[in-house]
Amino acid sequence: MFSCDVLRFWPREQLIRKFFAASLLLLMLFSIFLFGILISENERFSKEIEGNRETNQEPYIGTKAKPRSLHQSDIPQEDSDIFYVDNEPKNVVADDQLQIVTSHPVKKLPNVLIIGVKKSGTKALVEFLKIHPDVSAPANEIHYFSRNFHKGLDWYRRQMPVSIGNQIVIERTRSYFVHKDAPLRISLQIPNARLIVVVRNPVLRSLLDYTSQCVRNKSKVSFLENFFWNNITGFIDMSRDFVQTSMYVKFMENWLSYFKLEQFHFVNGDMLYKNPSLELSKLETFLNLRNMISSDHFFYNTSIDALCIKKYECQGRSRCFTENKLKYRPPSYLVRRLRDFFHPFNEKFYKQTKQHFSWNI
Repeated sequence: MFSCDVLRFWPREQLIRKFFAASLLLLMLFSIFLFGILISENERFSKEIEGNRETNQEPYIGTKAKPRSLHQSDIPQEDSDIFYVDNEPKNVVADDQLQIVTSHPVKKLPNVLIIGVKKSGTKALVEFLKIHPDVSAPANEIHYFSRNFHKGLDWYRRQMPVSIGNQIVIERTRSYFVHKDAPLRISLQIPNARLIVVVRNPVLRSLLDYTSQCVRNKSKVSFLENFFWNNITGFIDMSRDFVQTSMYVKFMENWLSYFKLEQFHFVNGDMLYKNPSLELSKLETFLNLRNMISSDHFFYNTSIDALCIKKYECQGRSRCFTENKLKYRPPSYLVRRLRDFFHPFNEKFYKQTKQHFSWNI
């Protein structure tokens, strides 16, 4: 009641003046507070700019942890096979093994393709080649020239790893060898590509291919029912994909329609696990690489029956690869029939490639 009585007898004009003065004082205090914040932020930004000028930006180590943005100007035309990665230090970048090198990071189309053959050791081969510092390769199969061709050349280029300087880029997709359109597509877009074909004994390759399909499909292994037209005639069923893929000469006819034989290198998949340094030395010569991969890079782990790449300080754990071996013993009669069946195809393949693999011995 007392407060109300006081306000009732306070002059109205005096009350308005006091309220206006208090509001003005609060506004002035708030303005001074904002002005102080702006000054401090301006000083902080100035210090950061000066610091960047002095250090000229710290080098970035590693290519996977830092996201990159590509601007429209960075996207090449279809006739270009290189684009540069934006927002990277110009002279310092790291490859997949985090080894620092001095060059500008780029993504480019592969110079080399491992086109097959399935169940012959293509995965192990590309991992062995990545030991070489002048080799860069994507981790997985891209399947561009087989089932992803509609996505375009820019999409394909973007799947490639960052490469440095004169590093060659190798892409591995096993289905290219048996795909009827892959040779033409590759000849149109990478006409000077060097092509690697890993082959092994057709009898063993067919048996491995069949048994792996059974494991994948969880189906029963039945050699005689799946390799023969019928058990009476003993004729091999040529319609089976695991038989057709081992008829190398048939597919090479298609490839040689678009590429010269000099563009191919054939790796003996049967020797790749027994003497990897020998096969890789031949490949280094074919690819014009420095001869750097030797037997010192490998060891055989008897506990897991696998060939392993030695671990170095800059790498993670050792990588091991088991040779494809038959888990099911086929009938000896089937092995003899398969050897006889593939014999003429092998002989033609030897003449076609000017290389002998001794599969018929």
